[in-house]
Amino acid sequence: MIRNRKYMLVRAYMVAVGILVIALGVLYSMAKIQIAEGSELDEFAENNFRLKSEPSKRGNLYASGGDLLATTITVHNIYVDMATIDDKLFESQLGALSDSLSVMFDKPASYFQEKLKTEKKKGNRYMTLIKGLDYKDYQRIKSFPIFNKGQNKGGFIHETESRRELVLDDVGRRTIGYDTGDRKSGLEGAYSKDLSGVEGKRWEQFMGRGQWRPSKSWEQEPVNGSDVYTTIDAGMQIAAFSALQDQLIQYEAEYGCVAVMEVATGKIRAIVNLKRGEDGTYTDVYNYVVADRAEPGSTFKTVSLLSGLENEKFKADDTVETGNGRYRLYNKVISDTHGNGTLTVEQVLIKSSNIGTAKLINAGFGSNPQQYFDQLSKWNLTKKMGIDIEGETAPVFHKPTDSDWSNITLPVMSYGYGFQITPLQILTFYNGIANKGRMLKPLFIDKIEKYDGTVVNFKPQVLVDKMASDQNIATITEMLRKAVSEGTAKNIFTEHYEIAGKTGTARVEYWVKDQPIRYRASFAGFFPADDPKYTCIVVVHKPSNNKGIYGGTVTAPVFKKIADWVYSRTPIKVPNTPELVNVEKEIKSAPSIRYNGEGSRIPNLIGKSGENVIPVLENMGLDVRYDGLGKVTGQSIPAGTPFRKGQTIYLTLES
Repeated sequence: MIRNRKYMLVRAYMVAVGILVIALGVLYSMAKIQIAEGSELDEFAENNFRLKSEPSKRGNLYASGGDLLATTITVHNIYVDMATIDDKLFESQLGALSDSLSVMFDKPASYFQEKLKTEKKKGNRYMTLIKGLDYKDYQRIKSFPIFNKGQNKGGFIHETESRRELVLDDVGRRTIGYDTGDRKSGLEGAYSKDLSGVEGKRWEQFMGRGQWRPSKSWEQEPVNGSDVYTTIDAGMQIAAFSALQDQLIQYEAEYGCVAVMEVATGKIRAIVNLKRGEDGTYTDVYNYVVADRAEPGSTFKTVSLLSGLENEKFKADDTVETGNGRYRLYNKVISDTHGNGTLTVEQVLIKSSNIGTAKLINAGFGSNPQQYFDQLSKWNLTKKMGIDIEGETAPVFHKPTDSDWSNITLPVMSYGYGFQITPLQILTFYNGIANKGRMLKPLFIDKIEKYDGTVVNFKPQVLVDKMASDQNIATITEMLRKAVSEGTAKNIFTEHYEIAGKTGTARVEYWVKDQPIRYRASFAGFFPADDPKYTCIVVVHKPSNNKGIYGGTVTAPVFKKIADWVYSRTPIKVPNTPELVNVEKEIKSAPSIRYNGEGSRIPNLIGKSGENVIPVLENMGLDVRYDGLGKVTGQSIPAGTPFRKGQTIYLTLES
């Protein structure tokens, strides 16, 4: 009995072990199958689904008054699935399609016939036909033979793409700037983070024939970029562009720049940079205002004389002997354009005497040049200002502690040689004088409007709270006023409003032998002198020696045109003089972003279907650019505004 029980237990254990082995085998097989299937599923998912990044809508860049400077538009890209097109359809209508493409793109019909035949033989399912079409041309091309059969029969594949477009273009291309991902410049680059927003992510499913279908739900919804409002006054920008361009052409200069700053706020209202190309035309390719450090010449005499006044080295009515126009100081001969004899300190600035400035500064600071240099440092002239736009270059000065400092360094520096500084820093200094001694950091942005409605306002930043005493600021202002009414800039004097400013004519590349002497003309000043509103600097590099070289004749007239433009729009009583009335004719070459003539007016488009209004606007003769799909939520030309044929209008569409 016991033996039987043991036998039965052994058999039970053996059966149990057998069952366990079988179970483990089954589990192993199941796991193996699961792993294999999981791998196949992963491979399937990898080949048929992808998580695609979707860019957010980039915000608009505006001028201070709401005029568009840069915006994002929608363009249309056309591809063709050659394998989808039926052979009979292709053979019967290839000629008609080629003829239509030939007319549209101004190429021989044979070119398109050969291209389409070749790609048809290859069975190309995603042939690039054309990119960058506007809405009107997209509507036109999709009606062509074969293409009018759609994607499933005619192989017509349509995709949209967002593209950044500058509205003012060459008028302010470099200032507006760009952001290409790896390279950034100007305002677009400086505020790219605000403009860009946050990209979204969603899954796409592969549908064959090179097509991916996006999911309706987002893994992460995109957050649209903010709108950035700059300090640029669009009208003043255009006026400055035109005035500078005309002068550069007249004097056959290499390049030039203009910047206008609002006295009370430091806001940059206009900034123009133009360089002559090989074809003789001038374009905006480099930000000279911000980055072009150079010897400023006589516009720096204002800095030196205010330094002397503030440190009590001399008074405005003190005198200095300048002789017959040539004076040897240490190992250098300093010269004026002509002999001036005995001059007061005030007359030194009015007549722009190099000799007088050098002797005054050498007598006052020669034994302690560090005191002069410290004064420049207090005025923020020896370092960067830390502006928003990328590319600001630091000034280059010789310091009294440097090994190459000599006795002549200070006198030469006093009238604008032996160091380098940017036009923007000179402008900022003059604006400080105009602002009663309060120096403000140049401001390029008014506000940022975020997508959620939040507004961030930008306020003036003070670089120097008090540059000099009220008396010395008033004294130097009077000197600058007389420099225009009696001195080197008297050709722009007007009885209708007072201008205060200083001319500059500096030799350039004088160290290069065996080449003609070339010059850099400049003018810096503000208006009206009794209650300054705007400060302006104009620089023209290498004007033709045969045409004129002096700041008074080359650059001061540009300043005057801009000032006249401002006064022609100032709501105060101004005499109806020819110089103010004709300012519009003088700025005849300026492009315009607003039309003020007679004619039809823009309707209110808000809330209307973009698909309906775009063809209507194009039939009215407008060049329509838009971003998005759906109904119109924004229009660049306000309702009721007159327009001209060929004018561009920008629409914002949202579904």
